[in-house]
Amino acid sequence: MPSRRAVLFSLSIGFVHAAVLLMVAVSLGYSVGPSEYSLVGLLWRYGGLVVVAAVPVWLALRFRLISPVIALILTTAYVLGMELTPPGPTFRDVAELEGLAEPTGITVVENGLYIVRYMVNASVWTVGFSLLGIVEYVGRNTWRVLPTTTQSVPWLSMPASRRRAGTVAIVGGLLHAFVMVWFAARLGVTISGGFEWVLYLFGAVGMWLLAAVPLYLLVRHLLVTPSALLALFVLFDVQAEFTATVEDPHALYFGAWFLYLAILLVVAGIEYGLRRLNLVQRFTIGM
Repeated sequence: MPSRRAVLFSLSIGFVHAAVLLMVAVSLGYSVGPSEYSLVGLLWRYGGLVVVAAVPVWLALRFRLISPVIALILTTAYVLGMELTPPGPTFRDVAELEGLAEPTGITVVENGLYIVRYMVNASVWTVGFSLLGIVEYVGRNTWRVLPTTTQSVPWLSMPASRRRAGTVAIVGGLLHAFVMVWFAARLGVTISGGFEWVLYLFGAVGMWLLAAVPLYLLVRHLLVTPSALLALFVLFDVQAEFTATVEDPHALYFGAWFLYLAILLVVAGIEYGLRRLNLVQRFTIGM
């Protein structure tokens, strides 16, 4: 499909995706109407629901990448299923939970908020879906057992040059860092002692490294497993927010990123070792 038509069709699917989820949310009693948010908040939430669907659809139309679309379908189906199947969301005043005589006007939602959290965290889901896309793209243009993509990225040959791989790593790392720092701030990740700025600086550097390193290994050395594992880390991290408790898993991902980076380096070493032992070459192209 031509590039312009692919973009327009993807955006139309994104608008439909957003409209369906918002209509379901309103029917369930959630306060998600335009009057509930500022202009920036409205664009972030509504726009997020559009983009989180448009990106996987565009990748499918432009490069025939199916993993982001599959992940989108499964995620949206999960969100709608949890909202529409029993027990469903229950709205209760805090007074009822605390045994107070007078209502407080503060409502607690039980067994719900899946659409609301999906909408607010759409940027994190988009990063996860995009990582799946680039992993599939490199894998399908590297592994003989997989069908190659019908379209290639003109400026991204496989393997990429050092400069090109560095550019991909820097940009991808910055995108991952920006979204994950925002995610941590939204969830209220903090540290005792009043040194939040140290935590966020440390976390921001780590979030950049956590994406930049595997992306460089992916496009420069065609090591697929680190970036694939990173995509799973991101998706499992944001998925846990649907039922997050006080011990939010993102605090571990954000504050102890070096543990995740160590895991990615270990799996990269294993994949590289298998390649050196000629256990991978038979399945790859031009390696």
